[in-house]
This record gives sequence, C-alpha cells and structure tokens, in this order.
Amino acid sequence: MIQMDLEQRQSHRFSRPFLVTDHEDTDFEQPFEGFDVNLTGVGFLVDSSDWFLPEQEISLRVKNTQTDEVYCLEGVEVVHLHPFEEGTEEEKGKFICGCHISKVTSGQLLAHHRLVMTDAQTAIVSMQTSKLSEFNFVEDGSELSKDEADFQEASLALNLAVSQSERNQHEIERFIVDVESIMRVDARADVKLADLQKEFDAFKSHLGQMNESTIAFATLAKLLAHTPNKEQHRLAWKTLISDFETRFLTEGQQIAYDFMHQGLSAEEAIKLADEYMLSENSSKENH
Repeated sequence: MIQMDLEQRQSHRFSRPFLVTDHEDTDFEQPFEGFDVNLTGVGFLVDSSDWFLPEQEISLRVKNTQTDEVYCLEGVEVVHLHPFEEGTEEEKGKFICGCHISKVTSGQLLAHHRLVMTDAQTAIVSMQTSKLSEFNFVEDGSELSKDEADFQEASLALNLAVSQSERNQHEIERFIVDVESIMRVDARADVKLADLQKEFDAFKSHLGQMNESTIAFATLAKLLAHTPNKEQHRLAWKTLISDFETRFLTEGQQIAYDFMHQGLSAEEAIKLADEYMLSENSSKENH
C-alpha cells in the first residue's frame, strides 16, 4: 500500500444521507446505511465485522437519498472495520466499514463530488484536505467531451504542463551545476557539507512545488477533455473543475492560464505570470 493512499484516508469526511448495497442489488432491497463520505472514500454501517475483511476489494452501488442519484463504484478497498459507538442502542451494536475508492471513472468522480460538495462551505473545508490524486480517474469507461471548446481548453492546460515540466528540468540542471561547483571549491569538508546541505534543502523544498504544479495542469487538462455531454452534468463538472482550480492552481498558475486565453504561448504566459506575481509581492512589501 503506497503512502498516498494512507494520506487520502485522513482527508476530511462528512456525514451524508445515502445507502450502500452490493453492485448486483439494483433495487436496494437490502441496503447498508451510509455513515460518512469524502472524495476518496465511503463509510457505512454493517451488522457484523465478519461480513467484510480489511484489504478486500468489493464493488458497491451507492444511492444519494437527497437526490435519488445512484452510481456504481468498482475497485473499492475495505480499509477498516470498527465498532460504532454513536447513535441509538441498536446502532451501537453495528460496525463501521470504512472503504477507500482506489479506482474511479470520471462519472463516478462527478457523482461522488456531488455527494460530498453539497454547499460552498463544505467545498472549502473538504478541498483544504484533498489531494491532487483524488481528482484522477481511469480513462476506460469515462466519457469524452464532444465539444471542441473543451479540448481547446484542455490543450491550453496541457501546454502549460509541458512548459512547466521543461522549467522543472532546467531547475534540476541548475541544481546539479551548483552542487558540482561546490564540490570543486577548495574548502574544508565541513564548509562544503554545510553548503551542500543548504543547496539540497532549498532544492528539496522547491522540487515538491515543481512536481505538483506540473501534475495540476496535466490533471486539469484531463478533467477538461472528459467533460460530460449532458447539460446538467456539464454544469456540475464545471463546478468540480472550479473547485479543483481554486485548490490546486496557485495564483500565478491561474494568471498564466488567463494569459494563455489571450493568445500567449505557454512559456510567455508563465514568464509574465511570474513577473506579475513578483511585482505584486514587491508592492505588498513596500506597503
């Protein structure tokens, strides 16, 4: 189990009215009661801890009782089962089955997003603890947009991802040159070690930001290309994308994206966005 999964399971969870049943139970004849939900997981109540086993992979059918929307989840991994200590006396004898959604299509992502994001405040709280990978999905079974405008938008985001990746490579090359320069300097070993540590710490901090910014643009492109074609689903998907941009694109990235819409190349857009942010930060410091 990779560490990312463990981090996702810690993200903020919300209580929601929903039902869970076996994938084959299309009529929800014997459903479980939903307990909580987040973008990568669901928890529901079962009568016995023997019904499921940790690390077991199951397929579920989930019904949002507020909207009657039904969607299917495949590749759901059981993470834990523990006694339910809240609620009525009858409920206290049950167990919470906590599951992690390890495989999700774009349609499932959209439906799950609507189950979690019922209002603006919830979106703010949930997005603060969400991870980039929570917005990824498998392409098989995911609808592709039939609107050329969606692919034009996706192309802009993808171009920014490529330019950002090229910048990252230049930064890596600069780091290597600086390290080699330090090693060639005629100085005491402890001085060299201190300089190397300083250079390494700065690069390590920057590396995480570089990788996340590239993945954010690439994921945005993927989300845009898979925009649903039904109008009501398109509107909900646009809200999902807006939530994603607010959480995972920095102010500079959003400005670069705006510049791209004005006809600039990705490289020019990123450069101008950097200059704009530098000017803004300098202005704030002077005040």
